[in-house]
Amino acid sequence: MTRNFFAASAALLLMGAAPLAHAQMPTWSAEQSEVWGFIQQSWKDDVAQNGKWPANYADPQMVVWSSEFAAPRGKDSAVRWTKFLNGQGKVLQYELSPQSISLSGNTAVVTYALTVVNQRGTEKPDWGKEAIVETLVRSEGGWKFLSSTSFGLGK
Repeated sequence: MTRNFFAASAALLLMGAAPLAHAQMPTWSAEQSEVWGFIQQSWKDDVAQNGKWPANYADPQMVVWSSEFAAPRGKDSAVRWTKFLNGQGKVLQYELSPQSISLSGNTAVVTYALTVVNQRGTEKPDWGKEAIVETLVRSEGGWKFLSSTSFGLGK
């Protein structure tokens, strides 16, 4: 019985530590690091509410879909909704946890997790967790978002 309890405890400990190991920055190529830097800068500009996100980061053909919207939407809609939402509240804290960056030619697919704390007005801060999959394309002007899909990971 003690042996089974010890084995079960060890298994739970390993399962609990596994996400921590995967959340650490893996060893990436220079090109993968460049893509991740682009993702990080896009978040800095989004949180700063300086008007750069998504307008300066999105390919004209960008498609965005998340649980907040009933259907995929394009770049113009993403810009409009971002301006509206920026007037509704702010991000107090966020953390990006990279999972993978796959590259093929001038296309990158990036998966990562987001932990974010938002606040609207004087309301109590709201925590959220999301999984995000983004496709980027590289042109003469650098990387741009072609698609972004996210889904909540529960409260």
